[in-house]
Amino acid sequence: MSLVFENVSKRFGALSAITDVSMRFEPGLITSIIGPNGAGKSTLINMAAGSYSVSSGRIALDDRTISGLPKHRIARAGLSRTYQNIRLFDEMTALENLEVALFAEAFPHVAAELLWPPASRALKAARRARCLETLQRFELDGVADEPARSLAYGHQKQLEIARALVTRPRALLLDEPAAGLNHAETDALRRRLEALKRPDLVMIVVEHDMNLVMSLSDRIYVMHQGRLLFAGTPAEVQGNEAVQEAYLGAPGEHDAIQAAAEGRTHRVRLRANADIARHQHRAASG
Repeated sequence: MSLVFENVSKRFGALSAITDVSMRFEPGLITSIIGPNGAGKSTLINMAAGSYSVSSGRIALDDRTISGLPKHRIARAGLSRTYQNIRLFDEMTALENLEVALFAEAFPHVAAELLWPPASRALKAARRARCLETLQRFELDGVADEPARSLAYGHQKQLEIARALVTRPRALLLDEPAAGLNHAETDALRRRLEALKRPDLVMIVVEHDMNLVMSLSDRIYVMHQGRLLFAGTPAEVQGNEAVQEAYLGAPGEHDAIQAAAEGRTHRVRLRANADIARHQHRAASG
């Protein structure tokens, strides 16, 4: 079982967002996709989930082509995802947010639930138990009956992952799960994601937090300007010069920025130096 991108490209009019990308994501591993802003990371996720069409190439789950299918059929095939920006049902409780994710699975039993009360009670109890069990894995069972809008931001991020997981997917795609989290919340997220690993689950993480990526990932794909730049283990990615240049610029570019800033206002010089220092710090900490 695997999720495969075969020579996938995506064009928006004259703009090529993704160009001839091939990737293979295996179950039992956590694979991250990284790259500078605009590299095409989220576009890959959106194509896999059916939010964007594929301009050319093929995406397959378990050797079944899913590119070109509507989103609900891709979800039924076993692919589940989260979003960069939280997309919960604010007025629903945490528990209801998970229950609604099971609607497609429960739909064939609607007649039985409507016409036979004992069946209705049994099916509803089974769904509730399944959702509560998933909430418990994220330590959210204590807020099961609270509206999603009332939860702390970190809990909302966890709830969105729980909702994606409750469908028992074959492939779980997490788009920037650590965005907006503090250090403690990110560390808790890392532990929970590690605990989700299982032999029959493909896990893909798109993330900017390099400390999280390097400590969490078994394998990493690096995107740059819509193309696959490099693939390898965290150690291989950290030591690759092409990756370093993609994030930090080619040797001498920092000196060129500083030279261009000379003669400008004091504020411009300070800003240029601060930007360079920030990029260098990210590289050292990554």
